[in-house]
Amino acid sequence: MSRKPDGKPAKTERVTFTRPAAERIAKVVRTVEGGDRDQPGITYGSALGIAGKTFRMATFTGSWSINSAKTVTFRGSTATVSATNLFWPIPGGPQRDCSIARDGTAWYLLVPQLYAANAATAATLT
Repeated sequence: MSRKPDGKPAKTERVTFTRPAAERIAKVVRTVEGGDRDQPGITYGSALGIAGKTFRMATFTGSWSINSAKTVTFRGSTATVSATNLFWPIPGGPQRDCSIARDGTAWYLLVPQLYAANAATAATLT
């Protein structure tokens, strides 16, 4: 018998539907059955339609200039990847947290842990 997360046996209970839920399900079934039988079946991907982990939390040390790559370590792991910084000039310093995202096979810095030392204003960007 299958078990619940707390280790207790899972009881097999009859599934019940409200009338509106049953009517909604029946409508979908009739639509599918009346459709093109040569079409592929329904597939369920990730919520964003992207396979695999594309957003991760990571750490890095030292400075990280714009348009340069740096080795970052995934949080809670010893695995590393090379990520490119496209937006933020980051001065040297201790280990910092950041978020990175994958586009295809390349990883990019999304947001470093910002401090007053690397905050920018419109006046300093011109």
